[in-house]
Amino acid sequence: MKSKVKPTQALLSTAALLTCMAPPLTAVAASNALLLPDATVTGRKIEERLSAELEGIGHHVEVIKGEELEKKGFVDLNKALEALAPGLFVSIKSGRGDYANVKMHGGSEVLWLLDGVRLNNRLYGSGYLDTISVKDIDRIEILKGGEGLFYGTDSQAGVINVITKSVTEKTTGDIGVSYGSGNYTDVSGSVSSTENGHGFRLFASHEQWDGYKLFENEIYARSGNTHPKERGYDRTTIGLKYEKRFDLGKGATLKAHVQRNTGDFDFMRPNEDSAVNSRVEDVQFIKWDHDVSDTFSYYVKAFNHRWWTDYTRQLLDGTFRNNESVWGYEDRGINIMASQYFGEHELLFGIDYQNYWAKDEVWIIDKDRENSSAVFAQFLPYLAFSPETRISIGARYNETEENEITVYNFSIRTPLVAGVNFRGVAGTSFGLPTAEQLYLNDGGTVGNPDLNPEESTNVDVGLEGSFSAFTWELGYFYQRIEDAISYTSDWSTFENAEGKTRIDGFEFQLGTQPINGFSMLFSATTVDARSSGSSQQLARTPEFVAKANLMYRDPSDQYGVDISARYVGDMVQRGLSAYDPFKDEIDYGHYTVVDLSGFYAFGADLSHSISLRLDNLFDENYASGVNRATVNADQFVYETIGLPFTVTASYSYKF
Repeated sequence: MKSKVKPTQALLSTAALLTCMAPPLTAVAASNALLLPDATVTGRKIEERLSAELEGIGHHVEVIKGEELEKKGFVDLNKALEALAPGLFVSIKSGRGDYANVKMHGGSEVLWLLDGVRLNNRLYGSGYLDTISVKDIDRIEILKGGEGLFYGTDSQAGVINVITKSVTEKTTGDIGVSYGSGNYTDVSGSVSSTENGHGFRLFASHEQWDGYKLFENEIYARSGNTHPKERGYDRTTIGLKYEKRFDLGKGATLKAHVQRNTGDFDFMRPNEDSAVNSRVEDVQFIKWDHDVSDTFSYYVKAFNHRWWTDYTRQLLDGTFRNNESVWGYEDRGINIMASQYFGEHELLFGIDYQNYWAKDEVWIIDKDRENSSAVFAQFLPYLAFSPETRISIGARYNETEENEITVYNFSIRTPLVAGVNFRGVAGTSFGLPTAEQLYLNDGGTVGNPDLNPEESTNVDVGLEGSFSAFTWELGYFYQRIEDAISYTSDWSTFENAEGKTRIDGFEFQLGTQPINGFSMLFSATTVDARSSGSSQQLARTPEFVAKANLMYRDPSDQYGVDISARYVGDMVQRGLSAYDPFKDEIDYGHYTVVDLSGFYAFGADLSHSISLRLDNLFDENYASGVNRATVNADQFVYETIGLPFTVTASYSYKF
């Protein structure tokens, strides 16, 4: 009989360890963790330094600064990632504030976090970023490759953690307004201060956009839609942070975060009058972070994530197919993690507990509640014979009511010769079956409660170096997915598919340090993604993506100009042979989009700033996706038009 670690046992055992362990102060102090130059971390706070430490031991990490998002005039999070993140493909369904096709090194299993809180939808597994504002972001951390050890399910391809700005000691704040094409408007602001040891940050934003028509006129005509509408959205965010520091051991901090995101997001089809997702999302957490001594620290974090949508869908004849149909989920849990140094060696360990429930009146889900618990540990030894070499080895055991899985991870970063470094990660990650896959019961397809988790084997290795003012990086990535969950051939239920899906490819980056104010970053990614026995690239997965960003900054940082370009190669959609033009495979790649932006700061301490952003500068006509429709027995394929040329002007004042 297999022995299992029960959730309550794991919680009690680890909590006891955290509260009772008090390492002697005479132990050898730990060396400083390797930090990304973009990240600011005080003390030994585990969660705040985790991505930096992972980068230091060989993981592939990118950081995008919130300050750059402001200077470049971005008004949508996915648009910023689409333009700036190397190795990440993003195609937004309708330009801004919508669903997106996201591929990290060819894989779609990307875990989204907001300040470390999981955002991924447990109904269907993906992360919906349409409710997340680009305002008040401190940085975006992108971890490429399987990251199941610390982050759990849905991270087989990587993790994207959106980190908002922190509480400040002095009184600071900002206000901003924007206006642009499609009647885009937004207003935002924040204020932060610490009074008598109590720190707070209040932030809010509201934006709305009329948008643009997503389909060609002939598609509307073929659909019988004589009054097509533009697709837009409105989005509101309001949040409050609280922080209190305590003089306990080497320092302790209590943090609380409450945030609500709301909005109405159109979901347009050419053969319907309208469809709207009215969303309400709450992200809340409370966290106790304690550096007990120079060698031991821990944190306890309890979180709650609520995500609910009222879905209304009206047909061309005025009748409703759905009228405020509810679908959504609530996800709450606790994460406890500790760091213990033994001389120069470090042990990271902890537990995750997650309880979530879901409801869907559009697709009927039979069971609405699920529990997941995990224990994990990672050991980072110090190698006296090669002190600049960093290695780690770790494992995670995860259990739900239906199944269990264990994953492992090994990583290394070491210098080679002539300033060249080698980094590498090998291990496994996993994806738990979603509520849809387990318990769907919509009268046609039914769920399969006997599904096993998807398991992936990941390898990500690379060389990094510099010469003169240039930096370069060449990496290889590999992912093999077993027990992939898919529909059966008759679409009656779900199954763990036989065979394996293999994804591999290369990523190259070339960048420069500022030269007379100019700097640039070029990246190119090739992806070969195929299922067992198939010679075809996986659908909606581009074979090649290249990005180039050229930036100029005045020495005083008073003004600057940015130009970015991205090229997408072969990318296909399949399964359309029964629809006009009766092709099983339609290629909608092969396009180049160029964006231009600039900013100018003025006034005392450059506290005033204006920016101008031109998306799709040359008005490239490209498709963000391919779909199908049936109207009065007429079956046809249609493309969704990507974001056309748009202009956005912004003003902000900081104090």
